[in-house]
Amino acid sequence: MKPQKLSPELVSKLYAERKEEIERRLLEFKEVLGKPDESVFEELAYCILTAGSSARAADRAIRKLKENGLLLRGRAEEIERFLAGVLYSREKASRIVKARAFFSTRDGIAIKSRLPADPRAARDFLAENVEGIGYKEASHFLRNVGYGGLAILDRHVLKGLCELSVISEVPRSLTRKRYLKIEEAYLDFAEKVGIRPEALDLVLWSAKTGEVLK
Repeated sequence: MKPQKLSPELVSKLYAERKEEIERRLLEFKEVLGKPDESVFEELAYCILTAGSSARAADRAIRKLKENGLLLRGRAEEIERFLAGVLYSREKASRIVKARAFFSTRDGIAIKSRLPADPRAARDFLAENVEGIGYKEASHFLRNVGYGGLAILDRHVLKGLCELSVISEVPRSLTRKRYLKIEEAYLDFAEKVGIRPEALDLVLWSAKTGEVLK
């Protein structure tokens, strides 16, 4: 069955119908920062893998890497072997290793203590220092570890915003300036319909996929 065309009324209706599941998922995200740094790094690696690839393929890859003890210790060529279904697997395996090195200390991974508390400052920090992490991926990671107030402007969300006439068209590419401009429009719409930005993302995703994924 073809998804209904989005409208502010339909967005509010979908949120009301899925509110319990969405809020439970957001609560799970908030709990991640209370976990060890290694768990936070898993989310960063997941977001590196999702760029241009499916969330399901990325999730499967992270599970396999953890099961085989490679996420925190594996070389790039070892990691790549477990990235079936993930586009640009060689580059992404290398990026995971580089990100791991960037956050490594003598005592292991230290990522939580290096992330600014302010969401936008944290996003800038990640985009500037982690290869393969741009504004979209940084926003995705930060939402997945409990930060709020950011827009994850992936294709599903951009298409949804276009249907809602929040933006006039889906941009072919997103510069920092364009990202921030669209994010401002996204935040204005979220306020208009009375849904937190991080919850609105899950509503728009589920409207197109039928699922509340991370």
